[in-house]
Amino acid sequence: MPLRLAMLGMWHTHADGMVRQALAHPEEFTWVGFHDPEPAVVAAQSRRWSPLVPEYRVFDSAAELLRQPLDAVVVEGRVSGNVALARQAIERGFPVLLEKPAGVNQGDFVALATAASQRGLHLQMAYLFRYMSAVQELLARAGRRELGEIYLFRGRLPKDLGLYDSLVEELEAYRGGVFFEMAGHLVDLAVALAGPPRRVTPHLRHHHSQGPAEFVDNGLAVLEFERALAELDITALEVAPGQRRIEVFGTGGACVIPNLGSGHLANNAIQPLEVYRRGDAGWQTLALPAATLQIGDLREFASVVSGKKQADFSLNHDQIVHEALLRASGML
Repeated sequence: MPLRLAMLGMWHTHADGMVRQALAHPEEFTWVGFHDPEPAVVAAQSRRWSPLVPEYRVFDSAAELLRQPLDAVVVEGRVSGNVALARQAIERGFPVLLEKPAGVNQGDFVALATAASQRGLHLQMAYLFRYMSAVQELLARAGRRELGEIYLFRGRLPKDLGLYDSLVEELEAYRGGVFFEMAGHLVDLAVALAGPPRRVTPHLRHHHSQGPAEFVDNGLAVLEFERALAELDITALEVAPGQRRIEVFGTGGACVIPNLGSGHLANNAIQPLEVYRRGDAGWQTLALPAATLQIGDLREFASVVSGKKQADFSLNHDQIVHEALLRASGML
């Protein structure tokens, strides 16, 4: 029987991918209904989804939707309101797949995580880069200690300059600006590889000649771990294509993802991973078939909810990530 899903919040850029990937696998997932507090958001997404979703229904309130026969809830609204929506679902007894980042403060997310743990409910963050082919291969090699002692993580996730005005409109309410929007993906992987950071040092700037002077459009952060450093680079000023990059260096080798790709736009069919192992004559490039995004998050969620496996990323990990992200974004 497919997992019966509700979506609370419909605003997020990644919501469309979640809807479509669940629809592409009807033997695994089915949509019961949707809710968003903003009528304009409901109207825009309904034009997209009503022709696709069987018996498409939008509910006037989260409470009404949560009274339907459901198995789980996906939260895809505005970041500032998502934790409150997730809390409603948890209090009604439903596991939650929560879009990143986990709200705008640490206290509310910790309270949400505590509520989920007390009720024995699975709460999972939707950091969709986790299930990219190259990221999975990198994490597997690090887990086998093929890289030795990891001492450096470097990551870049730029946004295109052509999106600048829309990014200001969407993100200027958050002190961390574009850095807060994007850096969580990198913090998530750095913590997975190196553990909790001991110190976080942000360098957040407004460097564009246009736009609000307080809007962070160019940022770096350094995370210091027990035996490693991480450098995170986020900008809204990029014009060069294909420069979303992750580099991981250790005493036994290194892995580089030369182009991470996009979370919601079309990606190449092949995702390369450059690998070097100590003693090799040179670097090797693995040509990995690119994974379809978001179905990995959904399948991980369903498997944990059904009791078939333990979570790949613990709730404690997610809390460490969110605290580090807030510190790196100047929001804690």
